[in-house]
Amino acid sequence: MKRVFGAVFLSCALGAAYSKHATHALAAHEQTKRNLTIEDIIATAPVTGRAPRDFRWSPDGRRYVYDVPAPVESAPPDVRVHDVARGTDSAIRAARAGVRGSRSRPIAEIAWSPNSRALAYVDAGTLRVATATGTDRGTFASGADDPQWSPNGRTIAFVKNGNLTLVDTRTKRARRLTHGGSDAVLNGDPDWLYSEELDLQHGYAWSPRGDAIAYLRFDDRPVTAFPIQDYLVRDNTVERQRYPLAGERNPRVSLHVIDVASGADHLLYDAAPRDEYIATFTWQPHADAVVAQILDRPQRHLRLTAFSTDAAAPAHTILRERSAAFVDVAPQPLFLPSGRHFLWLSERAEVQSLYIIDARTGNARRLTSGFPVSDVLGLDAKRATAYVDARYPSEREHALVAISLRPCPVPRAHVQRPDDTTAAYGCGEPRVSVLTPGGGTHAVTLAPRGGGFIDRSSSLGRPPVILRGDVDRRGTATLFVTPSLARFRLGETRLLRVPSPYGPLAATIILPPNFDPHKRYPVVVEAYGGPLPSADAIQSDDVFPGLWPHLLAERGFIAFSVDGPASRFARTRDVQRYTGHLGEIALAGQLAGHDWLVRQPYVDPARIGLWGWSFGGYLTAYTLTHAPQAFTAGIAGAPVTDWLFYDSAYTERYMGLPKTNAAAYRRNSVLPAAGALRAKLLIVQGSADDNVHLENSVQLLNAFILNGKQVDYFLIPGARHGPTAIDARRNLEHKMLDFWRTTLHP
Repeated sequence: MKRVFGAVFLSCALGAAYSKHATHALAAHEQTKRNLTIEDIIATAPVTGRAPRDFRWSPDGRRYVYDVPAPVESAPPDVRVHDVARGTDSAIRAARAGVRGSRSRPIAEIAWSPNSRALAYVDAGTLRVATATGTDRGTFASGADDPQWSPNGRTIAFVKNGNLTLVDTRTKRARRLTHGGSDAVLNGDPDWLYSEELDLQHGYAWSPRGDAIAYLRFDDRPVTAFPIQDYLVRDNTVERQRYPLAGERNPRVSLHVIDVASGADHLLYDAAPRDEYIATFTWQPHADAVVAQILDRPQRHLRLTAFSTDAAAPAHTILRERSAAFVDVAPQPLFLPSGRHFLWLSERAEVQSLYIIDARTGNARRLTSGFPVSDVLGLDAKRATAYVDARYPSEREHALVAISLRPCPVPRAHVQRPDDTTAAYGCGEPRVSVLTPGGGTHAVTLAPRGGGFIDRSSSLGRPPVILRGDVDRRGTATLFVTPSLARFRLGETRLLRVPSPYGPLAATIILPPNFDPHKRYPVVVEAYGGPLPSADAIQSDDVFPGLWPHLLAERGFIAFSVDGPASRFARTRDVQRYTGHLGEIALAGQLAGHDWLVRQPYVDPARIGLWGWSFGGYLTAYTLTHAPQAFTAGIAGAPVTDWLFYDSAYTERYMGLPKTNAAAYRRNSVLPAAGALRAKLLIVQGSADDNVHLENSVQLLNAFILNGKQVDYFLIPGARHGPTAIDARRNLEHKMLDFWRTTLHP
């Protein structure tokens, strides 16, 4: 079945069936539509609506908490609890994010109690508790972060001033559990590097019995403290961010377990002597053991090791993952209730697949093949079913997929001695079942129990819809639908594939309204091109791209994006092309897209622009200096300009250590090629960027000055790795639109 994208394509395909009268009526209707404005798109009440967000299910799956953005920009969100059976909402006190410099956590950070009857949440650093029906139980602590309930619900742990602290939920009495915490020594609180590059959300975890807490200790004192200056206050305050550059000293990290009653602290593993990463950790059920992923500094060897809380018992390495290129950190293992087996994602078979692993022997059985599994979302042990986020049924879509854990029978001649996994699970059908309705991209939040899920879905030609579903397919409830955009002149959208020396590359294109194939149009190419987790949607996926590219199309530009040869995580060998070639392999995708564009009769080859943010900003600057003949103009947002200026964990994964790979660092730097620039270039960055430091743009500007090149530069006051305030975002997009009008002359 062919999928039809956009009203223009539909009218062309059915043109022969329209009467003359119907054609005139359609033209009259089109004339009543209006163009989008930047103010339509960026507002407290944008034309796409104020969608609910941050859904978190209660442990019993009967309720979920969510928030709705406030109608006033500076106000906290409206936080609500929904009772699924009753269909009712209860409001709880609105929560405001507490700013912790470059390590601030999400607004309305919320943790459900184990019995699903209460919620702990942080409001501007204050720990509060409310019942599930909205009754406020008051303030429990100040200066708190990352609350987590004990398994019996009598205690809440949280982080304060670099230490783990406990508060009794009945008396509200607090006591500090760890000692020695500071701005540079963090107990149970992930530092910048681990939260940003290893995606570590929590630095501590309660034991299943609630008698102990496992935690990571981060000693950032050896790490370079970068100054990030705030120029918007009278006396110019300076934040010192611990940020290890490629090749520099990393944080010293160790894994501990602390007894809740006595405070006795036991070191399980010290990663510092071997300069390793402890990427994830979790408790193994019924084993009094903590299982951790340990990754070497070059990120070529990963081992999953079980550490007993009994100091006399030796550590046990369950499995190892190796690669001559690099090993990506997997989500932490999800144990079956018995603790004898766990679910694990691995790229050992070329495609990231789901495995069931014997925790004693490390024996693995592969459960999926032929499509990448991005994440394990949940497990129903009674049904022997895992629920995963997968790129399925095509690599450009995301779906919630149920995977049977039961092995299918094999011919008797091939049966080996069964382990207890085979004995526990017989064969069941179907092995793979899609649970999210329709195609496109689905981002799912699954209930821990009860089978419910929240599904935010969209496709290239369909704006987001939020539904509540059930794994048993007992019906859906619509929670949010993007308001109709029919009053706007939106362009035609298409999914494409373009040829390249590496095989066909996925691409998308948005054509202007009333597109005339006999005219020649300017093109704005949006690029990212860098490594992304397979769970993330990318620009060429079947996902709604937002209204910015549609606004460009309404202004007479063609909006286009294309994958790089390594952008897709469908095959491990493709992603590993980044090794030593971050810029070079990403550039190949943009050149393939450019070559396809210039062959189209409706594209003006002299008016093709390129832009991107973060890695996309780097790719823009790299492309314009290493393939200067291709693009007429570019906008580089928050660009890395030399990989020596970016952090250790990300950079070294792909580029290795600078002292052993100096030539690769130089080849993939923008700076040595600054003199080759021909295109008009606008560089944009926030003055307080804590991800890509301002040093990158300053070094690039200096390189252009030394080479006699004129470029434009726009600084966003106070912004981090991109503006968030409405005024700043509007100002930036007006600046970008004016730049394209000036340089590409639509």
